[in-house]
Amino acid sequence: MLKKLMVVAWLGLIGLSLGCDGEKGDVGPQGPAGPAGAVGPKGDSGVAGKDGISAKELVTGQVESTNGGYTLGKNNLSSADTAMLSSSVVVVFIKAQNLWWAVPGKVDFAAGKSTTFNFITLLRGKQFFIDIRPVSWTDGGDKAPERVFQSIRAVIIPSEKFRRNAEVDWNNYEEVVSTLGLTDKDIITADL
Repeated sequence: MLKKLMVVAWLGLIGLSLGCDGEKGDVGPQGPAGPAGAVGPKGDSGVAGKDGISAKELVTGQVESTNGGYTLGKNNLSSADTAMLSSSVVVVFIKAQNLWWAVPGKVDFAAGKSTTFNFITLLRGKQFFIDIRPVSWTDGGDKAPERVFQSIRAVIIPSEKFRRNAEVDWNNYEEVVSTLGLTDKDIITADL
């Protein structure tokens, strides 16, 4: 019985000593640094001041609609271009009455006439298309009226830049160009 009592007392003493937590002391001095790891492969040097992914503008001059809409695009894209396009956001603007109108949306033309447009994009092989389609119009009739666009600009924005600029009004052409720092070097003339 004395043995059993001693085992119980011993276990109680262990539990009590583990349950007590005294005051912690100060952290000791830092030891010497260990050996350095292996050097990794050299990265791409890139271009000073550039993040390597810039936005572009696909543009037209003055064009007339066909069946109320318009298709623009670019041929003979490089593999880098197609990779960029496949992970980008496209916003489209139509210039009419010397104002930039965001699409999808309503575009006002002369004499109080307007057309609401939508658009789709298609990347096929080395070709990129933007098909601007009329949705509704003020002229009446079953067929969309033909319109003259002073210019069309499709801003192609790498998705990372789009996410990092959530506060931008993407329906305001001037704000988009300013935010993305677009210049003449970023303009690509549509050839389709």
